[in-house]
Amino acid sequence: MHTISTLRRTLGLSTDNQVRNRIERIKDILSEHMRRGPNNQIFVTDAGLELLKRFQELYDSGLTLTEASYVLRADGMKTEQAMNTVSSRLTSNDTKPTEADAQAHLREEIAFLRSQLSLLRQRMQEAPGTERPGTASGDPWWTRLWEDADVS
Repeated sequence: MHTISTLRRTLGLSTDNQVRNRIERIKDILSEHMRRGPNNQIFVTDAGLELLKRFQELYDSGLTLTEASYVLRADGMKTEQAMNTVSSRLTSNDTKPTEADAQAHLREEIAFLRSQLSLLRQRMQEAPGTERPGTASGDPWWTRLWEDADVS
C-alpha cells in the first residue's frame, strides 16, 4: 500500500496537494484501489498506483487534468466492455454508449439545429415588417445612437 508521500515521490510531484488533486480527479475510477487508515490516512494499492502513473503520463504529455481523466475513463470503459463481452445475442441493460455513438448523436443534433436556423432565416425574410432597425436606409443600427450621444 502506498501513502500520499510515497505517491508524490513515485509520480515525481512536488507537493502532497498535487497528489490529492489527481486522486480527486479520478476518484470514481480509483475508489476500489483506495483504503483509509488510521487518522483518515489514504492508502492506494499497486493497481491504483498504476492508474495514477497512467494519469500522470497523460498529464505530462500535454493534456489538462480534466482531459487526462476523460481519457482514463474512456480507456476503462473499453476494457470493461471487452471483459463483459459474451457470446450471446443478448446485451445487458447497463451498456454504456461508445464514443462513436456520442459523436453520431452530436452530428444529428447539429444537423437538426442547422435546419431550424435556416427555417427561421427563411421566415424572417418572408415576413413583412421584420426589418432590423437601420437596415432600411443601409446604415448600421448604431448610427442612430451617434446622433443622441454628446461627445464634447
